[in-house]
Amino acid sequence: TNSIATIFSCSFALKKRGELDGNTELSAFAEKLEAACIRTVEEGKMTKSLSLISTCENPVVLNSLEFIQAIRETLDKML
Repeated sequence: TNSIATIFSCSFALKKRGELDGNTELSAFAEKLEAACIRTVEEGKMTKSLSLISTCENPVVLNSLEFIQAIRETLDKML
């Protein structure tokens, strides 16, 4: 499956749960998770499937696990 699509479907659910429960911290975390995904790709770190459609000149091609770990590193910097 597409790593970003999976993460965004989960983050959407987290945002909705945060909204329903009045849990602004959960909603904020979900927003940061999405931003970390986008920032990671903008930094040129992506899976092969993304690199094939990217305009990034020299992408760093990662397998799915490495890509998720790169997103986590980006997210850690944002938290």
